[in-house]
Amino acid sequence: MAADRRVLLANSVYHLTNDAAVTVMAGQITVLKSHFSIGYFDVGLLTGVALLVTVVAQIVFGRMADRRDPSRFLPIGIAFLGIASMAVTTAWSFLPFLALVAVSRIGAGFYHPVGIGWVGRAFAGSDLDRAMGFQSAFGDVGVILGMGSGAVLGSAVGWQAPFILWGALNLAAIPLGIGLVRGRRSPPVEPPEPVDYRQVLRDLRYWMLPIALGGAAFNIISTFGPILMHDGYALPDAVAGVAIALWILAGSIAAFYFGRLSARFGRYRSLLAAYLSLTITGLVASSLGLLPSLAALWTLGSALFITYPATFSFISEASHTKVQGAAFGVIFGFQLLGGTLGVLAAGTLAGLLNSPSAPFLLVALFCGAGFVYLLAIRSRVTGGESRDASVSPHA
Repeated sequence: MAADRRVLLANSVYHLTNDAAVTVMAGQITVLKSHFSIGYFDVGLLTGVALLVTVVAQIVFGRMADRRDPSRFLPIGIAFLGIASMAVTTAWSFLPFLALVAVSRIGAGFYHPVGIGWVGRAFAGSDLDRAMGFQSAFGDVGVILGMGSGAVLGSAVGWQAPFILWGALNLAAIPLGIGLVRGRRSPPVEPPEPVDYRQVLRDLRYWMLPIALGGAAFNIISTFGPILMHDGYALPDAVAGVAIALWILAGSIAAFYFGRLSARFGRYRSLLAAYLSLTITGLVASSLGLLPSLAALWTLGSALFITYPATFSFISEASHTKVQGAAFGVIFGFQLLGGTLGVLAAGTLAGLLNSPSAPFLLVALFCGAGFVYLLAIRSRVTGGESRDASVSPHA
């Protein structure tokens, strides 16, 4: 197997186990809500705190990644996440659970800036779109498995079981990932260069809002989707979680074919269509009942998952190669900050209205704003649709 393909596969395996370990909490959120006797606001607080810790960790580790060999640095984070996930099961009440989840998210702060920055340096052009779509699809599969196993094991065995399972699988992924890149020539570790974060922010200025809105949409749906299915439509805990896992399954298929979609319709057109589809999904899920909500989520809602590889490709091209780790650390910080504010707002709104469907109004609002914003900046970032798949990199 070619060296770059081994790098891509190793990153994809790490992405799968990382995202699964992070998502088991959302998959069994209805079980946790009942076990710890918490309300809608507490659910938003739990997810928001976890995301906020990850924001800080990703920025720090993104900067560190630019002066370290990612093949050695990334497994440290995967190991931390695996051990910390298993430690979460020692919690005896809500506050210790909240604290231990927050600690585990330090480990979760490694993959996205380090791993995706690594992929961004290994590929270019149309290969970059395909590579981003491939690794993104593995992450989505991890989210599906995390959601599904969290829902099923959490309700059938106990809430601790999914954390133990995916903690162990993260540890098992480390020797596999190291073996895949063994013999690969490690990049030289150069003296650290000062990062001009003002320049990084200028390079990424057009993509901060879309990535934040996408982060808000994902975290609202993955956290409050099972609650809508359970509290709003009386589905059992396991079925409620699996219903949202199927949404992610549809999205992972869309992400896997993003490279072809981009080549045929253009990267920017695909991104616009995705935000419009998500706006419609939010409106349907907030008002039209169980079957229309599921139909919208499993079809139009899957478009959320092509926004990530599309945006990552634009970011990779807009940022300087030597500081891609820092750039992805910043951009994922904005993504998770959007998720943090989104779930806090969603939990507050659901609590005030005592309505499990209220968070989906925010999904419609956020994604509608993203669609309008992308229309407004289109000429500035693409120079016309004919160029949207081949924006020239700065570095």
